[in-house]
Amino acid sequence: MITQNIEIARKLREVALLLEDQGANRFRVRAYRSAAERIERLAAPSAEIAEQQGIDGLRSLSGIGVSLARSIHSLLVTGRLPMLDRLRGRMDPDSLFESIPGIGPALAHRLHDDLHIATKLLHAAGPQAISEPPAIISLP
Repeated sequence: MITQNIEIARKLREVALLLEDQGANRFRVRAYRSAAERIERLAAPSAEIAEQQGIDGLRSLSGIGVSLARSIHSLLVTGRLPMLDRLRGRMDPDSLFESIPGIGPALAHRLHDDLHIATKLLHAAGPQAISEPPAIISLP
């Protein structure tokens, strides 16, 4: 077995477990578990596939969709899996904003540092946002 693939699979399984604990859609949980199994059983390093074929190469693997292919590619390139960071609650505000499609490093920095968006959101949510996260978020 290829060590790097095993490590990627471990992280994908952790995402599945955390999603399951949070009551996420069972099909989404299953997708992460299936992707973990697929990556773990690869005969070649996933990094090699990503290097030679990019996200499309990862997407071509059975059971791996566009979103998972992007996540795996991000993990291979940066060493981090933003979804896992968010689920663990260990993401700095700039990185959290950057995980939103269309927001790059400059805008993320401006949202956090210049406009204090993260701080304003926490204040607006009140003290219960830290101690008791809501089960359902309602929008006005």
